[in-house]
Amino acid sequence: MSPPAQAPLRLLIVEDDPVYERILRAHLGRLGDRVGEIDHAGRVEDGLRQHRASPADLVLLDLTLPDSLPEATLERVAEFAERGAAVLVLSALDDPEVAEGARAAGALGFLDKGKISSERLAEAMDKVGAHGPAPQGAAPEAPPRRELGPDHPQRLAAQLVHDGKSWLTNHSFRLAALKRAAGPEAEGLIEGLGDTARALADLLDAGRGLVVDETTPVELLPVDLAPWVAAWKERRSASGGADVRVQTPDGSSLLLTCCPAGLEVALGALVENAEQAAGDGPVVVDLRATVDTDGSVQVEVTDSGGSWGAEDAGRLTDAFQKVERGSTRAGLGLYRARRWMERMGGSLDLVPREDTPGAMTVRLRFRAA
Repeated sequence: MSPPAQAPLRLLIVEDDPVYERILRAHLGRLGDRVGEIDHAGRVEDGLRQHRASPADLVLLDLTLPDSLPEATLERVAEFAERGAAVLVLSALDDPEVAEGARAAGALGFLDKGKISSERLAEAMDKVGAHGPAPQGAAPEAPPRRELGPDHPQRLAAQLVHDGKSWLTNHSFRLAALKRAAGPEAEGLIEGLGDTARALADLLDAGRGLVVDETTPVELLPVDLAPWVAAWKERRSASGGADVRVQTPDGSSLLLTCCPAGLEVALGALVENAEQAAGDGPVVVDLRATVDTDGSVQVEVTDSGGSWGAEDAGRLTDAFQKVERGSTRAGLGLYRARRWMERMGGSLDLVPREDTPGAMTVRLRFRAA
């Protein structure tokens, strides 16, 4: 016997941008009778007031609201969940720390506002019906975040990127509507404008990343590589992605000296580049660690993503270098990885692989612990 159909869900959209509210309603409108009544609030306090008066099954909660900055909004997730709602956190900032913080706060999940779709909303609604609200504390614990003042460069950069990407998301929504109305004769031009918007969004994210890197203190600590990677993989697992494997001498514990924030940026850039190059196919990233005679730790990173598409391997770590692996974004990722390795007292080198023409092994060298 097939399971009973899910009853229509009552939704609450907490979003201050009227254009993005229309975007959400348009996507939800494609889900038919799965969606029941939809309420809306433009502030978190108004959303909680409406939810107390008429509880929602699913809350679509924007992180940055007129009466609540992202950190404060995450603290309110539990208040929605206490009255039975599942919470899907939305943000224009495509930030792994934000995603981890949302899940750690008890949210059902996190979605980049620029990547919203009817399919992703339907997946979230499936989880509401199958599992109910995510229990608070079920997600892997996120690393502690530093408290930032209102004028800190990282906070200002985040606000600029948030506002810029919100505009680009709205722009892309209008382009999609124009494409449907204009017909096939304008399809190529409109798709080109959409590609431009996506490229600008990538550059905004990368620029914010550079600001975060250069304003994050380098706090060197001894880190046991394999357990650290395992915990990092668990935090990334919600979004799927590459299978990252670690090999240490004799499978033993291996300590290296690094700043965990820098290690996360460096390794994350390498894995993301491999995922972009592999497209929809599976990708494996192997980390092979050895100890040199001087006591330093060398980690060779290879992946199944294929060629880097660059004739001069030495220029791959230059900022804004264009290569096939995600074009400019890949070059910025490698630049950020190299800068962090240098700031931690180590190095990053690219070594051509003999087994795959155009492919590279990334060699990371860390100070001994």
